[in-house]
Amino acid sequence: MADLSVFVFQCEDTDLHALTLYRSGENLPAHTCNGSWRYRGRLLMTQQSLATLPLDVGAAIAQLRADGLFFARFSSPIILLPR
Repeated sequence: MADLSVFVFQCEDTDLHALTLYRSGENLPAHTCNGSWRYRGRLLMTQQSLATLPLDVGAAIAQLRADGLFFARFSSPIILLPR
């Protein structure tokens, strides 16, 4: 089975990030971001791929599988990912 893609969005000018299974970001709740969500890139939903982000990978995978969405705050900037 192919690995699922995870799409990374950032609430503009903040450290709040969202990982979602939807490329469009349509499941990102607007009320959680004062501004707009900006697409940052795509990763695979694997331990190795998500470990490139400063987050609890096990919790992220579990939440993505359950709800299709995971929020995290990255205190340091992440590298812009290719579109």
